[in-house]
Amino acid sequence: MHSPINQLRQNLLHKRNEFSKNPFFSKAYLDLLLNIEIFLSNPNHAFKSIGFYWPYKNEPDLRQTLLKWQKSKENRILLLSSVRADNHLDFYSWCETTPMIKNQFGIPEPDPSSSSVLLMTPDCIFIPCVGWRKYLNHYWRLGYGGGYFDRTIQNLKQHGAVFKTVGVAYEWQQVTESEWSPLSHDQPLDYVLTNIGLHN
Repeated sequence: MHSPINQLRQNLLHKRNEFSKNPFFSKAYLDLLLNIEIFLSNPNHAFKSIGFYWPYKNEPDLRQTLLKWQKSKENRILLLSSVRADNHLDFYSWCETTPMIKNQFGIPEPDPSSSSVLLMTPDCIFIPCVGWRKYLNHYWRLGYGGGYFDRTIQNLKQHGAVFKTVGVAYEWQQVTESEWSPLSHDQPLDYVLTNIGLHN
């Protein structure tokens, strides 16, 4: 018997909020960022454009780690997610000086009307997880329930885009079979990256 999914989400979000005040939080957060650096330094991951998210509700903040990656080599681009009216996501070029606007959730996004902002498809997408688990030899993300990333991933694949998806989470956010299993509309992830390491 699975836990009611809305209650499971609320429990995980509450736990993430409490975890941010925990004495062990700093080490777990720094370990997560270090593991992202290790992942990106792998020569098998020769990404030129990375899509990511603006941190929201105690999600891990990847901005400085990704800026370091972007500045370490020419022709690397960071792309920040932006919510469309049809509940899909677009990815627009982002740097520290990019003009920003806020979406309906109050989350900053690149201003698409700015001439310095480019619409692109990333080689790799970092996606925040409320929860995660391994199921049928794939890794799956439990999100907020809006389906934005699932719809976007499915749409990009249908249009022939080639990219990797990386769920970003803490190890303790892994849920059990009795708590949750993915549904037909959920999209599998290529990796889950936690403070413990890379799951692939």
